[in-house]
Amino acid sequence: MNNLDWNQLKAFLETAETGSLSAAARKLGLTQPTLSRQVAAIEQRMGVTLFERVAVVVKLFVVKKHKLNASF
Repeated sequence: MNNLDWNQLKAFLETAETGSLSAAARKLGLTQPTLSRQVAAIEQRMGVTLFERVAVVVKLFVVKKHKLNASF
């Protein structure tokens, strides 16, 4: 995965830490739709689902380690 976008990585990390797209967006000073687009973009580039969207929280989606390593 070349040309990583730092903003997308921050969006992923903050979402994983807070467990909520809305909370992550607030913490980063973004709107929730903007943060969602950033997370969706990194998922698309990696070809994996990183989060399970469930009601008002997200759960980090377990991805096989070799698949993630191959993406980076």
